[in-house]
Amino acid sequence: MGHPGPIASDLITNGRNMNFSNQLPVDAMARPGRETAHLPPDASNTLYVEGLPPDSTKREVAHIFRPFVGYKEVRLVSKESKHRGGDPLILCFVDFESPAYAATALSALQGYEMDEHSPDSNYLRLQFSRFPGPRSGPGSRSKR
Repeated sequence: MGHPGPIASDLITNGRNMNFSNQLPVDAMARPGRETAHLPPDASNTLYVEGLPPDSTKREVAHIFRPFVGYKEVRLVSKESKHRGGDPLILCFVDFESPAYAATALSALQGYEMDEHSPDSNYLRLQFSRFPGPRSGPGSRSKR
């Protein structure tokens, strides 16, 4: 039985094995010693998410990621469009307790369709964030 990508089979979720707290069961969690075995070198505990509709809310996005073990928080940053009158650009970062937990969500949600009933629906594109962690205060890496 094959599995998508380089993620260990014990890290893959199909959404059907959730328990009552809406988290994956212990068997689906990364096992110590194996959690970094198949992770790419750029893996971090933060995912950068593209493809969100411009009217997305933090609550909506959190509902997508909350079922995954190790989920910590969602951060949405709205930036003005470079085009006059265009929709704002939504930057989304999702933090997890470890790169292995982030990899589980990345593998499961890559290509996730935001609205299955809309022919113009966006699809999520996820990658590991290059600069993981919150960005606020004077030490921020943001460009102005």
